[in-house]
Amino acid sequence: MRKMKYIVLLGLILSLSACNKWLDVEPLGQVDAEKMFEDEKGCLQTLTGTYILLTSQEAYGEELTLGYVDEIVRYWNKIGKAYDFDYKDATLVGRFNGTWGKMYEAIANVNLLLQNLKDSDKGKFENYDLIKGEALGLRAYVHLDLLRLFGPVLKEGLNQKSIPYREEFSNELVTFMTAEEVLGKIEKDLLEAYTLLSDDPIKEYGRKANKNLDNKDLAFQFRGVRMNYYAVCGTLARFYQLKGNNSEALKYAQEIIDAKEIFQLLKRDDIMDSRGPNLMFERELIWALHDEKIKSKMGYQLYSSYKYNIDLPTRGFIYETNGYGSVEDYRRVYWWQEVKLSTTYWILGKYARTYESNTAGGTVTRKDITVWEKLLPMIRLSEIYYIAAEANLETNAPETYRLLNEVRVSRNLTLLPEDLKNNKVVLAEQIMYEYMKEFWGEGKLFYEYKRQYRDIITREGNIRASRALFELPIPDSELEHGGN
Repeated sequence: MRKMKYIVLLGLILSLSACNKWLDVEPLGQVDAEKMFEDEKGCLQTLTGTYILLTSQEAYGEELTLGYVDEIVRYWNKIGKAYDFDYKDATLVGRFNGTWGKMYEAIANVNLLLQNLKDSDKGKFENYDLIKGEALGLRAYVHLDLLRLFGPVLKEGLNQKSIPYREEFSNELVTFMTAEEVLGKIEKDLLEAYTLLSDDPIKEYGRKANKNLDNKDLAFQFRGVRMNYYAVCGTLARFYQLKGNNSEALKYAQEIIDAKEIFQLLKRDDIMDSRGPNLMFERELIWALHDEKIKSKMGYQLYSSYKYNIDLPTRGFIYETNGYGSVEDYRRVYWWQEVKLSTTYWILGKYARTYESNTAGGTVTRKDITVWEKLLPMIRLSEIYYIAAEANLETNAPETYRLLNEVRVSRNLTLLPEDLKNNKVVLAEQIMYEYMKEFWGEGKLFYEYKRQYRDIITREGNIRASRALFELPIPDSELEHGGN
């Protein structure tokens, strides 16, 4: 145990050495492992290290946003074997394994913190509940995504062995649990986090209180880029939607929708800003990861190597042909940039940065003047509207119609025809089409297809849903030592 503790702390030190102004913590340097959790700052450093791990390219820094999850659903022109669903290809297997390892590394960091909080005097931490709630929320969120990636299709495999749920900081083997058992663990962590974060400062200061609040503890700051109270609500809404519990999904989704002083759907002013359109639709972000290195990671893949690209017919298929689309859709108009090489491609602009050059003093400097922060979207308000729309569908179809139209209007689309107000079949399809338009480059569409266990919609024709398609392979080494 002691050896493992030093290994993880070394990883944490390396992670924190890349830390930046988004969270003002000092690198750990030669801090003694036994003293790290003596005060609140050490706990916050551990959380910061976890967030940085999650921005790794193996996790949300590429693979779980732009990467194989979006390749599988054919968002991009063909890049590699994920496009062909060749899950035995060695390179692709390495990518899957990288995600598995990085996600469980982040979980290990959280478990180290939770273990030390458990063994500490609660009275010496002013923000004990806030820190513990954030940690439990993170552990549940990461396990939920691991289950949605590597676990079974729940419509057919609820009692099938799925993944380990790691609750202890230990190098001991953990038995693989059934999907139902994992869901039980996730629910327990989320509900405890929901209670612990009931007084989250985000309720008073909002998600954009990111500029160092005067005379406030570090735990109070940057709540929009942390696992905050509403991020837990959003995760609970996703969780209960996955379980098919519409009433509970709606309960937690509605709590976010009702927090209108903190979260609003996109406004026209965001697009018409004189400094440039806010392509991240930042006011809608309930939780996002700050990635200081986004330019050298996702930025390079999108805007230098042009690895992720589409052709013009694909853009038209998604935004114009499907779901009462329009050429005026803000997402169609502003998200896509044309690149002319040997052929013409279109690349996604929502992660692009804008720079201003300055040659004062004979030295050329470049200042980032992008109107939105360096963010990786984790949960956004539009998804919460879609969850609420689906949860209302069977009992209150007109409310589904209203919620869908609210999002559509914010995207510069017309209202759906009024004669669809009670058409449950068509409204359900419209929700799916809106997912397709909304989450390009955010890694969400794969999960939606898998949850519904439905065919993948493509311009060339639908791809038949199957468990082989949606259940990504668990690393062989894990199966040998922990699985059945």
